[in-house]
Amino acid sequence: MLVGIVEIPDQTSSEQARAQFEDEARQTLDTVADLFADAGSDVETRLSFTHNARRTIEQVATEIDRVAVLFPAPTKSIERVIVAVRGGINVPNIAATAAAVLEETDATATVYHAAKEGADTDAIEQAFTAIVSAMEDAGIENGRVTTTIERADDELTALVDAANEHDLLVVGEDEPKLTDRIFGDTSQRLAERTVVPLVVVRRPPVEE
Repeated sequence: MLVGIVEIPDQTSSEQARAQFEDEARQTLDTVADLFADAGSDVETRLSFTHNARRTIEQVATEIDRVAVLFPAPTKSIERVIVAVRGGINVPNIAATAAAVLEETDATATVYHAAKEGADTDAIEQAFTAIVSAMEDAGIENGRVTTTIERADDELTALVDAANEHDLLVVGEDEPKLTDRIFGDTSQRLAERTVVPLVVVRRPPVEE
């Protein structure tokens, strides 16, 4: 599913925005859809005018039951993938998503974490082991996957810099936090600051 999102001001109704911008937005969406179709993918499209892009993306992903969301960016080929690990949450889906990318390409993957100097990384190393093992179980040769822990004062900036040296970034969705309402969640900030395609692996649904 290819979703075109046009975020509009609170004072503008979706009907007004659609009447004014739908033709241009639809043309852009169809152009991108053609690129996926030319690469051999079956593509469905949906165009949304919304006051809250993040909420709309989450609603659509939930409705169509997708594990991951792609934020596209120009790239010539996928040869080097970086898989960002920021905790032990959602490791199986992150590993499965990364393995699916590597299965379709000859790319290599770096499983990556940035931590402040002196920070305990035992949980991260356990997550690394689980991801590499899961990717091997999915048929990805061990030599195609490496792991890196980088020490940095600003972990997000370190991840952005590392991502921009690769062709694709895979990252797990954050747990919601109060600060996300002020600064935006990490995935959103990565989408704004990186120049490579970003795949956000969604959190598993909470069981009632």
